[in-house]
Amino acid sequence: MKLTCESLREMIFDHHAGELVVEVREQFDTHLVSCANCLHLVESYRYTVTLVKRLPKCSLPESVESRLRAKLKDLLG
Repeated sequence: MKLTCESLREMIFDHHAGELVVEVREQFDTHLVSCANCLHLVESYRYTVTLVKRLPKCSLPESVESRLRAKLKDLLG
């Protein structure tokens, strides 16, 4: 099975997290060798994750956190 650019985009998080099965990861990596656009996308994703991890941790104001938790509870049950 040949990986399409669209299917690669759907798997980028799982690939970065190391959660793809070996066969799919190999197809993913093979696709990157032949597709400059997807390679750029994956490199940009990795760079973005690296930058975000360097950001200082901050807390939400208590009122925002409680509203967010209430909304999530409503949505998720």
